[in-house]
Amino acid sequence: MIRIGRLSRFVLFVLAGNLLSAAEIPQTSATEAARGFIERILPQQANRFAVEMIPADNGQDVFEIECRDDKIVLRGDNAAAIASALNLYLKQFCHCDISWNCGDQLNLPYRLPGVPDKIRVVSPHQFRYAYNFCTYGYTMAWWDWPKWEHELDFLAMNGINLALVIEGQESVWIQTFKKFGYSDDAIRNWVVDPAHLPWFEMDNMESYGGPLSPQLVSRRLALGQKIISRMRELGIEPVLPGYYGMLPPDFQKIFHNANVHSQGAWVKLKRPDILDPTDPMFEKVAAAFYVAQQNLFGGAKYYDADPFHEGGSTTNIDVAAAGCAIQNAMGGATWVLQSWQKNPRQQMLDALDKNKTLVLDLYGEDHENWRLRNNFNGAPWLWCAINCFGGNMKIGGRLAWMAQGPANALNDPNKGRMSGVGALMEATGVNPALWEVLLENAWRTNAPDLKTWLNDYAQRRYGAEIPAAEQAWAILAETVYDEPPPSNEHTVKPAVCSRPILQQPTLPAIMEQPIQNRPIAKAHYDPARLVEAWKLLLATAPQAKSSDGFQFDLCDVGRQVLANLSARYNDQIAAACKARDARQLRKLSDKMLGLIRDMDELTGTRREWLLGVWISDARRWGASRAEKKLCERNARELLTTWTRHDNITDYANRQWNGLLGDFYFHRWEIWLKALNDSLKKNTPFDETATRAEIRDWEISWTRKTNGHFQTEPRGDAVAISQKLFEKYAADASRPLTVEMK
Repeated sequence: MIRIGRLSRFVLFVLAGNLLSAAEIPQTSATEAARGFIERILPQQANRFAVEMIPADNGQDVFEIECRDDKIVLRGDNAAAIASALNLYLKQFCHCDISWNCGDQLNLPYRLPGVPDKIRVVSPHQFRYAYNFCTYGYTMAWWDWPKWEHELDFLAMNGINLALVIEGQESVWIQTFKKFGYSDDAIRNWVVDPAHLPWFEMDNMESYGGPLSPQLVSRRLALGQKIISRMRELGIEPVLPGYYGMLPPDFQKIFHNANVHSQGAWVKLKRPDILDPTDPMFEKVAAAFYVAQQNLFGGAKYYDADPFHEGGSTTNIDVAAAGCAIQNAMGGATWVLQSWQKNPRQQMLDALDKNKTLVLDLYGEDHENWRLRNNFNGAPWLWCAINCFGGNMKIGGRLAWMAQGPANALNDPNKGRMSGVGALMEATGVNPALWEVLLENAWRTNAPDLKTWLNDYAQRRYGAEIPAAEQAWAILAETVYDEPPPSNEHTVKPAVCSRPILQQPTLPAIMEQPIQNRPIAKAHYDPARLVEAWKLLLATAPQAKSSDGFQFDLCDVGRQVLANLSARYNDQIAAACKARDARQLRKLSDKMLGLIRDMDELTGTRREWLLGVWISDARRWGASRAEKKLCERNARELLTTWTRHDNITDYANRQWNGLLGDFYFHRWEIWLKALNDSLKKNTPFDETATRAEIRDWEISWTRKTNGHFQTEPRGDAVAISQKLFEKYAADASRPLTVEMK
């Protein structure tokens, strides 16, 4: 006799009413999927490749490469494994490089090189994971299918087999709470705009940036379904958001006996209330939620849920019992949890079924929680890295550690249940070398020799062995990519993108400051050495300029040199004000504003760095003129003020064309005018009033829709880089002192 429990009966009841709404996800064979991405990546050479399936190696993913009858044969146990075989072939035999949205080098030889001996590679890791929740706000908020199609091919080629997906989740919340008396309109007002959706899913905010139209919700659902369908074709298992109790407003007014807990505020934003997971009502809401996930996306084997993220309240909640209830509601799926700050709470983790739990050790390049927390007491875990916060464009990180950290953990006898690696940046499009060396851990047991790896990388990236390029990368490895821990990457920003201030905060008070008031970033290396690397890259141009990857790196290093220089100018401006030197201040003001204009021109050569693309992509999601305007405001806010509140302004500071020439330029212009007027009139500088004027201007900027920002790259990257090198190299190479003349 089969007994159906209360939760199962409720699931069957909800399913019965929704059978016709189930998402039909077409299936494509792994070999068809493999041929598809080869044709997309290499349309001219696709017929030179053959694909074949082979079984996994003792449960581990595997691929092979060999030659047969003038064909390059790529084999794997799934499409992602075959894609990884293609990637290794392109790197090792064709000296090509496909980056994570940072320019590629795909100048293949006319005759594809053969493979002398069969290559067989077995992954040492069960899981290779992609994406932080935040990635979906800072990177993909406004993407269309062509961008996603390229992204998914990239994931497959780098061995990713587990990836978070939140596109289309608005429809899940609508379907869920319609079962409990809420209208579509009410839930579309409760959820937030696409740019801020990650922080809604993490229970950080509600009812912001909307309301969303039914058309926008429908389009996002269709895109999410398409993403998940392609993932499954490629052998990438989707991780969907799980349910841990989030509720729309007034739930307790409808269900008087429900045990509802306020979660307080997160950076001045109201968090959604949560339903106590031990309350009987939780089973019903969770069941409706997972039925909606099944109907719309075919469900998932993995759900990511992070209750009490960044300070959520546990008052009067039995955390261990709550964890068990959340996990039980997932119906046998694996619960994915982010190890960040206090999460996952230890008493909750200890109570869970470890065989259905997966912990993401989020910030492994800075501190390894698996070592600090006793291997998460027996839970499977992944070695992950963030590196990029908010899409900040600082070149930097710990290159050697990104190569060595996962390998060191894998070979550590005390590693516990380490089960893989993960790339959990808050945004892509920065530091391509870091992500390439990390992702190679998907198929690697030991760390590479870094010098050899860098030389190979430079050759792949630029299409030839060029001594000057190798020298440039040696300098980069010794400077920007040799950061000491703790990195505090998310606490600092360059002067050019900072809200101006005369007196910079100092340690240890730094962490007590709001993000917008934290100090300007100062290089931990001699900035003159970065100027030297820039010069060497310019010397590489005659041989490498046909590589888009080279042009990205050339502009990126030049941009970083100028960003470093802005910190020097800022210090000099403060010193001139202190000395009441009006002439010097005017001179430095012209220098700072000229630098910002020049950076705007340089970044305008790269499509990845165009504010106009970000805004035009956002506007395309609007279903009406009003909604287009709303999407543009959300897009502008996320990169600048973040919201209409003065909470985490400048967190996502980006040195983009348009942002530099408009937002940052005019903010500095207001500040410098006030400083110069003070010295000219010999009156005290009213910093409070000037900062208030800047804040009002920031908010007004986010609400504009009349900007005509370029949407296509403009100018010769090499010529502009050479011009700016000649203009700024001497200034940027001077010793780190405040110079008064």
